[in-house]
Amino acid sequence: MKLIIKEKKGDVPDILVFLITIFILAVGLFVISYTSSRMADEYREAGLNSSAEGESAVESISNLGEKTIQRGFLLLFAGLIMGTMVSSFLSRVHPIFLIVYFFFLGLTVFIGIYLANAYDTLSSIPTFADTLASQTFINVIMQNMIPIIIGVGALSMIIVFAKFSSFGGNTQKI
Repeated sequence: MKLIIKEKKGDVPDILVFLITIFILAVGLFVISYTSSRMADEYREAGLNSSAEGESAVESISNLGEKTIQRGFLLLFAGLIMGTMVSSFLSRVHPIFLIVYFFFLGLTVFIGIYLANAYDTLSSIPTFADTLASQTFINVIMQNMIPIIIGVGALSMIIVFAKFSSFGGNTQKI
């Protein structure tokens, strides 16, 4: 088992995994943001905690939904891009597989269109509109998901296929 984990490197569907992970994170963090903003509103309306400590707790719940989640999503997004680039650098692929990479990039863009439209449909529901309006980083990334996927996929292909042939100790001496 240790040998399998040690030999695991990047492969072709990394960009597809990147897309699906970003979509799941965006929707999941939206649910957390929506729930925390609703909880904060209900606690404010209930008036049970009219003390300074109670107001501080309600404000921290509201801050979680508006700011902390956005920053966390942006951090995870950047980390996923860096992880994709590192796995692209570590994988050794013969140039003939460029066609397979183009196919998977096209498939990823095709699936990305549907996922971006699903997120757009979610953002057009009036109940969720206020919460999504406060999530600017998540909205910008999800509204520009297709250009981001094409850019990350193209950069990944460049890294995979433009490496030095002497990387990894697999050199031939003439």
